[in-house]
Amino acid sequence: DTHCKLKGCDQGFHNYLYYSNTLLTLKGVKEVIEFEQGKGIINNLGVLRSKPLREWGLLNDENVVLNWDGSVSAVAHQFDRDDELNTHLKEVRKVYEDEFKTKKSTGADDSKLQFASPAPKGTHVIMQPTFGKHRSHVDAIFGLAEGYDIRIYLLFIESLIKTGFNGDLVLSVSALDSLKNGVEDYLRSHHKEENEDGLNVVVYTVTWTCYNSDGTVADGANEGVRKCELVDMYGNDTDNRAIKDPREARPVATARFELYWAWSQYYDKHNWIMLIDTRDTHFQLNPFATIDHQEDKDIDEGLLYFFAENAQESNIGKSSFNSRWLREAYGAEKVQSFFDRPIICSGSTMGQQIAMEPYLRAMVAQFDDTHCKLK
Repeated sequence: DTHCKLKGCDQGFHNYLYYSNTLLTLKGVKEVIEFEQGKGIINNLGVLRSKPLREWGLLNDENVVLNWDGSVSAVAHQFDRDDELNTHLKEVRKVYEDEFKTKKSTGADDSKLQFASPAPKGTHVIMQPTFGKHRSHVDAIFGLAEGYDIRIYLLFIESLIKTGFNGDLVLSVSALDSLKNGVEDYLRSHHKEENEDGLNVVVYTVTWTCYNSDGTVADGANEGVRKCELVDMYGNDTDNRAIKDPREARPVATARFELYWAWSQYYDKHNWIMLIDTRDTHFQLNPFATIDHQEDKDIDEGLLYFFAENAQESNIGKSSFNSRWLREAYGAEKVQSFFDRPIICSGSTMGQQIAMEPYLRAMVAQFDDTHCKLK
């Protein structure tokens, strides 16, 4: 165990699980498919900073983000790293804001590895949605969206709606009395019943106990800088009474995978789930439209899709953050062979539920094993 103490290790965990081939040993995971940057459903733009996206040929005259082959990227992730695209999407966001104001004014292989359940023995998840209900038969998108004003929600959700996505959007947001003006009403307006079509928003108001560096209780996570504990996530099997968080305080970016694990259990095993950052993501096409959904319900393994950063601009060894996360969590000897490999982004992942659930167990287990809290 390394017991590293900084925030951000979730990306280190993600890359370690992939490059160590641990995921291929998990029951439920048939295959992990890595998509090079600009060649998959999600286009990670973060490291393309040496020149504007337009000069890379990845932004067309209509300000649409493209893949390297000229096709439209379904999901543009980390769009705020490019000044021109960020400025354009601020204007798009203003259109959504105006539209919103108008609407508001008018109305089975046992030989494979299985990580333990994140729930301690003798307990189960008792956290329930604050509003909205999961629809087990649809695809779903999970995200952490705490502390944002309505403009962030509008760009994310309205761009998703325009793609024709008909699944669930499951979000962790601030406590209702802490939400910015208009956010609760807007999110509630996108509720759908079990058999209704359209985007259905499911909201969890997760309570965190966060700490300052001196160990005193703090007010909020400070955009992920502080370490936090989950409140009332698990309860005893005997009386359903909530227990104290079984894990030490850790970054919210790490703890979110525990939330995602709990949410994943609501969905049928061959439906697809996307994990995506909400603040810097813009949808251009339905990300699930081209996926071949599994028809044989008797097959007990599925696919994971991982999405890389641009390998020409950076790799794990060139990135001081990514290399540090891996060294601190696992030790240099275990991870040195990964350093010439592309960075796999932990903020953009897709998979069938049957493969996503064990992946999320594995992510939680990495923190349990390493206690890594790096940023």
